[in-house]
Amino acid sequence: MSQKLRVNLFDKSLLPKQLRLSFQRLAVGSGALLLLFVVAIALAWQSVNSLQADKAQLTSTKRQFDQQKQQLEMQLAARKPDAKLVDTVELKGQQLELKRLLLKELSQREALTSQGYSLLLTDLARVADNSIWLSRIRVNEDKYVFEGFSVDPNGVPQWVERLRTTETLKGHAFAAMTMSRGEGQPLGFTLTSDATEEPQP
Repeated sequence: MSQKLRVNLFDKSLLPKQLRLSFQRLAVGSGALLLLFVVAIALAWQSVNSLQADKAQLTSTKRQFDQQKQQLEMQLAARKPDAKLVDTVELKGQQLELKRLLLKELSQREALTSQGYSLLLTDLARVADNSIWLSRIRVNEDKYVFEGFSVDPNGVPQWVERLRTTETLKGHAFAAMTMSRGEGQPLGFTLTSDATEEPQP
């Protein structure tokens, strides 16, 4: 009986190394990537279409607004103001300006008149004495009329001389003076600086 000897020369290291990435896996991965790419393109296309639709709608709305604006501008340009209303506005403006000027003039005259009366009364108080008292004073611009009574006939001319030394009446010439005495009454007098104005009794 013959004996056979077998020698096993096979070694696992001689086998080819098994790769992790096989053709099947590569095909599956490529298909998945392709599917994702197609889905991304579809979503992007849908978004672009939506944006284009919105843009078209906004463009149409803008065009309508532009047309309305042009129509309104044409209507505004063709519209003319009412002549009667314009005349009324101008008349009211002129009246308002005249009233403003009149009010300004009256205010100035009132200030001057108030100041003049104040100075005049101050001067009259400065030259007053116990023998003369005034019952009426009239002032019209630079014209003065004084009416009063005196217990001394000689006191009136002296009082007039003192009036001429005051700041208000300095340089004024009195044109007329009348004196009268009633029964049982003090001596009445009227002094005026205007010769054309007749003294009142």
